[in-house]
Amino acid sequence: TYWNRKTPIVRASQPFFLYMICIGAIIMGSAIIPISIDDGIASIEECSLACMFSPWLMSYGFVISFSALFSKTWRINQIFHHPKFRRVTITVKDVIVPFLILLSLNTIVLI
Repeated sequence: TYWNRKTPIVRASQPFFLYMICIGAIIMGSAIIPISIDDGIASIEECSLACMFSPWLMSYGFVISFSALFSKTWRINQIFHHPKFRRVTITVKDVIVPFLILLSLNTIVLI
């Protein structure tokens, strides 16, 4: 994405959203690392912390990816529901607001 960011296809795909999806997938994938820690490697307390940390990584990664996909879908919805089919621009603020709402709700549920 970074090297081809000037091409029309990547620009139409909105690189900011693609970066969010990639970061979310990396965070979700890294949730397996705490699961692999067992009591032969670490103490019982460290194993407990690792087991508690895994759902946090998984849910935060999902929220990051899902909010990017949700914003892309919302943009398409805005285009098709506008009577003149004009170009609709989504700013970073439009993405950050639902992202922060979902992330805060996620944090409340996990606490």
